[in-house]
Amino acid sequence: MIIKEIDANVFNEFASKHILKNFFQTKEYGELMTHSDFSVMYIGGYHEDLLIAGSLILYKSIGPNMKYGYAPRGFLIDYYDSELLKEFTKKIKEYFLLKKFAFIKINPEITYATLDYDKKSKLIVSRNKALIQELKSLGYDKLKDNLYFESLLPKYTPVIYLKKYNVDLLDRDLVQSVRNEELGGLRLISGDENDIEKFYSFIDDKENKTLAYYKYLYEIFKKSDMVDLIFVELNYDIYVKFLQKQYIYEQEKNDKINAEFNENPNDMSIYNRKMKSDQTMAKLSSDIVIANNKMNSKNSKEILGSAMIVKHQGRITIIMSGCKNDFEGLDVKTFLYFKIIEEYKKAGYLYLDLYGITGDFSDRNPFKELNKFKLQFKPTVYEYIGELDLIVNKPFHQLLWSTNKIQKEFYRPSIIVNKEKN
Repeated sequence: MIIKEIDANVFNEFASKHILKNFFQTKEYGELMTHSDFSVMYIGGYHEDLLIAGSLILYKSIGPNMKYGYAPRGFLIDYYDSELLKEFTKKIKEYFLLKKFAFIKINPEITYATLDYDKKSKLIVSRNKALIQELKSLGYDKLKDNLYFESLLPKYTPVIYLKKYNVDLLDRDLVQSVRNEELGGLRLISGDENDIEKFYSFIDDKENKTLAYYKYLYEIFKKSDMVDLIFVELNYDIYVKFLQKQYIYEQEKNDKINAEFNENPNDMSIYNRKMKSDQTMAKLSSDIVIANNKMNSKNSKEILGSAMIVKHQGRITIIMSGCKNDFEGLDVKTFLYFKIIEEYKKAGYLYLDLYGITGDFSDRNPFKELNKFKLQFKPTVYEYIGELDLIVNKPFHQLLWSTNKIQKEFYRPSIIVNKEKN
């Protein structure tokens, strides 16, 4: 086997046909990361004239005359072909040793287990558990497993197979709530490059990804039709009319309950229904006031949430979303995800990647609400085999570890703003 640097388009053609294809292993992602402090190269492993393995490699200096590499979502290779894996690993180490690399980090999209959060259990894929040991024997250092988001990319990923997905199998109240919200004036609309700042205004976590990052991502990925910007819009006029009808219906219901309660003041079941109806009326009344006030400000519509979606080879990934909502009767985030599922299923996409939850089954999980939100859509949750470092130069690696440089390095890279483009 010969390892050599290859053209980005040659790599993309190879990567698009590989079973482990993903948007992190594309020239578009490579171009995006050149706007950070990473450089990028594309390498191929050739048997005679046939390209049989490859990878996008991000790299940067980490010490005097020392670099490290990062293959996001791992090398594109048949990991089950032991001879190929052994030969490719050997040649990669030789190739990058000459380029003064200390190590190359990988995090392959290979399933270690599927998780059942209801039963708090996991079903381990024995073949892939054995693969971890094989990788260790070839010089890959298996890093500590994590429960949360300590790694560069999510280790636990909820995925929906859209082709056979049926939203009517979800919780009945969830489905009915979304249908009512749609009747009440919520809808999805598309955005473009002029709306990135609006999208970013909904994002809570602005530490790891800057506005510039999302601008570059949209600009680069849009050239290949690999990104969509989605917004949730509320029509106030429709919403107020819907709320008024709901209020009239609830008022009639409340009057009947009050009559029952006056006849049976000690009946706790009637009392509980009365309290629930009173609360519903209070929420409806509050939302009517808020919506009317907003309309009085000469606003006919408002954007309440947004999501950025990467599209690649039949798979979509919600890489970031956010919502802001003043209305008690609207669950904007659930509406956003539900409608994304419906619309992209109709469009013929095969998979929806909800992009990361945690592996902590306990009630002490600080991300419990995030898990609960994504799990309500009944995805299959995959736990990948995690991060591994292929040690290229052991003395370099030991030095970097002993001086704490590796430990300090692995935070998500920020995007450097190019002033000419802002």
